[in-house]
Amino acid sequence: MRSIIAMLAFVGLMALISSGSATDDYLYVKDVTMHLKGDNATFELNYSLDAFTRFYVLALGCKYLEPELLSFLGNYSGVRLLKADMDGAALQVSGAGKQNGGYYLFDSRPLGSKERPLTTGIPKFTVVYPEGRIRSYYNVTSTQSVFYRAGPVLNRSVKHQISLI
Repeated sequence: MRSIIAMLAFVGLMALISSGSATDDYLYVKDVTMHLKGDNATFELNYSLDAFTRFYVLALGCKYLEPELLSFLGNYSGVRLLKADMDGAALQVSGAGKQNGGYYLFDSRPLGSKERPLTTGIPKFTVVYPEGRIRSYYNVTSTQSVFYRAGPVLNRSVKHQISLI
């Protein structure tokens, strides 16, 4: 009897999630951090789940969030889920930018799927450049148009010391 109830709950939950509901119905993205490296971008999403979805993920794992997380960057091709848990995920986009005239250029793209772009802004969107510079944007519905100089990246946070003996 218990297994029948569990199976019915599972089927009901699957029907609810697969009914085409929007991301912001059960997954609230608090902030996004975009790390740039070459023409690739890695997006770190911090989110919260509603209680029902949290229970579902706890019971069945984060694999079932993968389609929704991938559709968050639906206006990019080459999106790959690196990791996901109850509070956040990391997605990598290969070829998110293009190299042109000694610079890597990243055009603005709407967040959300092509059919259903986000209409509610993400509270905070941060871009982390390879040299360590950070820029934050607030209440955004798309990635930002950004660029940086191509070439060797110097890690300015590490100080090299030369010892003379």
